[in-house]
Amino acid sequence: TLNMLGLAKRVKARMLLTSTSEVYGDPEVHPQKETYWGNVNPIGPRACYDEGKRVAETMMYAYESQLDMEVRVARIFNTFGPRMHPNDGRVVSNFIIQALQGKDITIYGTGAQTRSFQYVDDLVEGLIRLMNGNYSQPVNLGNPDEYTVKDFANLILEITQ
Repeated sequence: TLNMLGLAKRVKARMLLTSTSEVYGDPEVHPQKETYWGNVNPIGPRACYDEGKRVAETMMYAYESQLDMEVRVARIFNTFGPRMHPNDGRVVSNFIIQALQGKDITIYGTGAQTRSFQYVDDLVEGLIRLMNGNYSQPVNLGNPDEYTVKDFANLILEITQ
């Protein structure tokens, strides 16, 4: 991020950071608004990823305020679509692969936790609109509808039978 910020500054380019909903950590608010600061464990098992994205966002806005750069931050939620790698570790691909192989779907916890899912074409449209617009604060890019992980697993099973 730092190298790209330096390049963007040098060539006077608007820079996009593709951040993540993980900056919210284990949120206590559903759905999360961009103004929510999150509930992050800085020493938890995923802390390096969460905190790394938070630091990247901080650097973006430091460059914006101190060096008068144009920056955009997209906080991307679960995305699915063609050409997903079957072993990428994401819930969508994991569930589909397990269902197609006739295996039990692995659900961590009770399955009551919620997720939102967006199609990749919608994400691309959101990124283009963000880059072409004049809004420079973080923007959540996802689907406002949330589903429990258990309901999503059942939907995958239903579709793949």
